Amino acid sequence: MLFEERGYSVLLATSGEQALQLFASHPPDLVLLDYHMPKMNGHVIAQRMKASQPDVPLAMLSADEALPESALESVDVFISKSESPTSLLEIVEHLLDLRFLFAPLNGPKNGGRQRRIA
Repeated sequence: MLFEERGYSVLLATSGEQALQLFASHPPDLVLLDYHMPKMNGHVIAQRMKASQPDVPLAMLSADEALPESALESVDVFISKSESPTSLLEIVEHLLDLRFLFAPLNGPKNGGRQRRIA
């Protein structure tokens, strides 16, 4: 709701498998992953997503303050679930700004559409 209230288009997945399917069928501008997910943790999902679309920023969310380093290798940023909504929004907006700032000139552009977060 936080992101939708700010005009973002949001896709939700309740499992790692569903997240990977959505990622492939509805390419997002940014992904927020929970580390603890049913059947497949966020680390495995992040590895697969980065392998297929390395330019999409991935943020790992967790209530665990100290995840193993290996769990963070495929993500662009770790965000603690204890962060305030304002901080979370600032981090997401920064990642999106960086993505579009460094997008290739001949690559796909946002074209005025809503930014999509999965």
